[in-house]
Amino acid sequence: MRADLWWLCGDMTLRPKLPKKWRGSCALVQLVMPFYMFPTGEYGQLGTRLKEAGTLRQKRSVPGGSFDNRVYIDSIGVPRGLPDEFKARNQITAGLESLLFWWSTVNKNVDWINYIYYNQQRFVNYTRDAVKGIAEQLGPTSLTAWQNRMALNMLLAEKGGVCKMFGTFCCTLIPNNTSPDGSITKALAGLTSLSEELAENSGIKDPFSDFLGSWFGKWSSLITSFLISLAVVAGILVTCGCCCIPCIRGLLKKLIETALTKNEDIGDP
Repeated sequence: MRADLWWLCGDMTLRPKLPKKWRGSCALVQLVMPFYMFPTGEYGQLGTRLKEAGTLRQKRSVPGGSFDNRVYIDSIGVPRGLPDEFKARNQITAGLESLLFWWSTVNKNVDWINYIYYNQQRFVNYTRDAVKGIAEQLGPTSLTAWQNRMALNMLLAEKGGVCKMFGTFCCTLIPNNTSPDGSITKALAGLTSLSEELAENSGIKDPFSDFLGSWFGKWSSLITSFLISLAVVAGILVTCGCCCIPCIRGLLKKLIETALTKNEDIGDP
């Protein structure tokens, strides 16, 4: 016979088994565990006090723009007040660099954007894995704690049990944040979708780098740097040979012709 089945007879007494030569009307019954699990929404309203219906206005605070009161947005929309130890670049150096070598500043900004985007994806992935591990461990742990608490309450029922009385109910507080509508489950789902979105929006196709990688393997980065340096030197030589040198030669020629013309004018009577 199953351990959770009992005989309920006419004298309203539960018996695990009937004695020999028993007579009377009996029925097999199964006891229901006397517990109730509050959903997350109802649990959040347990500590609230009911108010009378009315048209009273409630004061609510507006969240600030930053967690650090030193950081603010100026009139032109630029964040100011960042501590120096948390800055990635120097604004003064970057400003002078943008005036003199603006093309290199643009490339640096692109590299910094890629670097920040890469770290953001790593942070999201690490956070997702951490929350997932916590949820996988916390769910079975909470279930075990609940089962142990119910068993202890039954064993110590004669001494009052181990639960807290809430009216006529015997209550045990174990937040079920790993439930399908719990906060941990929702946070994990949000982090997973954010990680997938960032992964979809990242990645570039560079046929030139793929070609060098297939030819030179691990030396492709060195070859790429050498070819870029060679292209820059060639561009400078072409610019000097096609633009600068002809311009300088034309200016010198015009200067010499002007000087000779003045000398001829002075030498004539």
